[in-house]
Amino acid sequence: MKQYTCMFATLLAVACASSEKQPNEIREIRATSEAVLATIEKKDVKAFRELVGVPLEQIGQSEASLARKFDRICRVFEEYAPKERPPVFVTDSVSTYNKRVVFIPVYSGKGLKGSVGQVRLMLLFGPKSHYPYNKISDIELHVFNHEMNELPLPDAELPSP
Repeated sequence: MKQYTCMFATLLAVACASSEKQPNEIREIRATSEAVLATIEKKDVKAFRELVGVPLEQIGQSEASLARKFDRICRVFEEYAPKERPPVFVTDSVSTYNKRVVFIPVYSGKGLKGSVGQVRLMLLFGPKSHYPYNKISDIELHVFNHEMNELPLPDAELPSP
């Protein structure tokens, strides 16, 4: 009985210690996400590049292709983003390579901007064992069209902007 009590107390202590780390990690991810949004608003590709923490070859990019991707994101943001900065949603989801997923809903409309139904920015962080959360591991722009019927299923965690 004493062994089980000690084991339970140890597991409880480990769980408490890991739950204290999580809010700090989320704050760090949120701060980095806000910094990425600031670089997009300023169209500052150099500052954006400094926020990418992985070697570009690992994410299938070169300096030129990353600059083109950033330019496209800036153009889409300029056209579709609301006047105020969109909210940042840090999810508990992880990608195939154990990277934390962050969604930023940029636009959700009912045909107001032609055929575009939704625009989302997805940021990937980590894995923590390889890359700190003050840098992003990858960035993707998702544009869903009405006419091609590729709107994502409703996601309770991600309200429309």
